[in-house]
Amino acid sequence: MISIDSSKVLIMVVDDEIINLKIIESMLNIENFRTLLVSNPNEVIEKALTNQPDVILLDVSMPTRSGFDICRDLKDNPLTTKIPVLFLSGQYSSEFVIKGLDSGAQDYIAKPFNAPELLARVKTHIKLKIMVEKLIEMEQFKALHAAMVSQNHTLNQLTASILGQVEIIELLEEKNETDLNKYKNAVKAIEKAATEMDQMIKKFTNLSKVKFTKYSDKTDMLDLTNSKIEED
Repeated sequence: MISIDSSKVLIMVVDDEIINLKIIESMLNIENFRTLLVSNPNEVIEKALTNQPDVILLDVSMPTRSGFDICRDLKDNPLTTKIPVLFLSGQYSSEFVIKGLDSGAQDYIAKPFNAPELLARVKTHIKLKIMVEKLIEMEQFKALHAAMVSQNHTLNQLTASILGQVEIIELLEEKNETDLNKYKNAVKAIEKAATEMDQMIKKFTNLSKVKFTKYSDKTDMLDLTNSKIEED
């Protein structure tokens, strides 16, 4: 069962009416959610990028910009696209609901609503977000494990190659071989394998440089999707 530490969850509330912001804030305070209130529609994208809220509650009808346009911009930006957007609107026709979902929102809540309904919807979408992120993390670790198994197999092959060339050199010495090219060929093979091993070891070392991302509950998670393995 997924638990939520509400005190670590930040919810952005967007509405051009201050009184609506205060009402919604009081509802969210029941569960001790942290809130970020935004009354200017033109500031939503900037504040979302800066604060990275876990959920955005977005009014539909606002001056200068509609909630639909704002939602599309949020979903088009890779830094905010994964933030769940829940529309809050007094206009609850099927046309508006479809338009809201088509713009990328995860839910559409009709006004007026009560605190239990709002809190239930918010917690549901936070849990869904956490579940998705954990599934992504599992897939990332599976990919990492598979890569490490493959690299380990290659390292074993390179080690065997080096040992084989060492045996060849020992046999040449036992036979008092005078052809220096045979020794040189064995040494070159050892140097090549050693270079490949060195590069692979550096790749493993660079895994410690992978970035961490955050769950909605602020749990650290390895982010391998944008991490680059550096080679010298």
